[in-house]
Amino acid sequence: MSAGRALPHLPVARLSPTLAPRVNRSLALATRHALTTQRDNGSWLAVPGPRITETALCTLALACSPQPGAGHAAARGRAWLAAGAAPQDHHPVARAVESALLSLALGADGSIDVSHPAFDDPALSARARLLQALALRAGRTVRGGAGPDALRTELAAAVAAPGRLKRWSRVELWSAHALVAAHFGDRKAALQAARTIADQQSPAGDFSANPVTTALASLALQSAAPGTAAARRCTEYLLTSQHVDGTWRFTTSDVWDTALAVRAFRGAPDFDRHALPAAVTYLVAAQNPDGGWPFRLGVESDNDTTGAALIALDGASGAPGGVIRAGVRHLARQQRDDGLWRTWQSAGDPPVDDVIAHVVTALARHSGRHRVDLAPARAWLTGRLVGQGRWHAGWYRGLAYATAEVLPALDTPAPPDGHAAARALAGTRNPDGGWPVEAGGPSTPAATGLALAALERGGLRDEDLWAPGLTYLVETQRDDGTWPGVPLMYGPRPLLTHFPTHTHAFTVEGLFAGQRMLRAAARGGCLQPHGEELSCGRTGGGPA
Repeated sequence: MSAGRALPHLPVARLSPTLAPRVNRSLALATRHALTTQRDNGSWLAVPGPRITETALCTLALACSPQPGAGHAAARGRAWLAAGAAPQDHHPVARAVESALLSLALGADGSIDVSHPAFDDPALSARARLLQALALRAGRTVRGGAGPDALRTELAAAVAAPGRLKRWSRVELWSAHALVAAHFGDRKAALQAARTIADQQSPAGDFSANPVTTALASLALQSAAPGTAAARRCTEYLLTSQHVDGTWRFTTSDVWDTALAVRAFRGAPDFDRHALPAAVTYLVAAQNPDGGWPFRLGVESDNDTTGAALIALDGASGAPGGVIRAGVRHLARQQRDDGLWRTWQSAGDPPVDDVIAHVVTALARHSGRHRVDLAPARAWLTGRLVGQGRWHAGWYRGLAYATAEVLPALDTPAPPDGHAAARALAGTRNPDGGWPVEAGGPSTPAATGLALAALERGGLRDEDLWAPGLTYLVETQRDDGTWPGVPLMYGPRPLLTHFPTHTHAFTVEGLFAGQRMLRAAARGGCLQPHGEELSCGRTGGGPA
């Protein structure tokens, strides 16, 4: 990001004579884990952690299915929910959604509450409609939101003119419409909705491999078209996708996980030799016919994954020029009149900081292949920082992720004392040397790795930050080379889920940044004593 005068030699021993070998060993363990978990097709894929949302919805769907085994599976789901599952509380809508679903699945008393003003957000209002539809089906009262008649009218209007929606969003909209129509005894509308839903079902019985969508579709089909093949296939899918602990899990994201692994590990010799060629082949094959990339195989392209894939493939051997050109053209077509990009191709999806940054970074990496004007998007990102005092990511929670991902998109050099966003992030470090997801919370390895990556990208090289941060990461690593994680990814927003693959990639980004800084310091390079305003050569954005 910046270029400056040469530094006097600053020996690694100023930090600790043992820190560099400890970081190297930690990265070797982490790389070995990445190599051993790569799948035969070259990708990475992790099963996300359990949460109330999927398990409650699938339990509700199976509890009313007449098929053999459905009742037993629902009982196992209820047992997990009753054993102490707690609703997420980082956002009022997340708390309301999981509290309502938990109450419905366990058959508790009381109203379903959708009264919080946060439900008025256009991106979140569909969550309220779904909860209201489920409450009507269960005979539960609702506090807040539209009344039953108004909900019926609203859903009928939405299905009549849905606009451009994601595939699974269409199914969820039609499912809510079917449930409400069945509640009012409108057999014709309910049956039409059921047929529309069935047309979107995969041969395996699922909908976009998403248990949330599949469970909602199952409830709608059982209400509007019970006994049909589509309803039976839904139940069969839910039965086979239940985990041994009685839970169901959010959909996997093999394409995104693979691009993330390549971005994090590329440049490590063992990774480049043993894992990178197959990973590149996988990403090339995962490209959709429209030139974009989906977060998982078999779904629509999204701009975030397309940007991430193009960053991962930049300069990679085995990535045909035609693939890159098609990806760049896709992003060029997706640019709005104001110079920004949405996450999805859905008309109502707003631009968010991390997606804009990934697209800008990707197009800047492939600048010779397009004439897209990136200035409006960069100005927008700068304005977001000025207006909000920080960046906010749309698809991961936390200041560290937003800062680390946006900084590479900027084309202005960092000042000698570091970018303001990096300095603000540095101020949130905890006494244990690590960083929290958000200021005031406990340290986590993923947030710490992202924070160190952001410090490097923002030109902040204070050894009083780097040494404790690297030490925290080394000391929290487990024997198998991994780190404990917390839910970070939004999906569906504002609910969070935890993917071990994401924790691993984010954490090693910080370690690789630290390794580069330590090596530069050993050569007379980058780390600086506390309080001195020194700068070094160009900062990296990670091994990729």
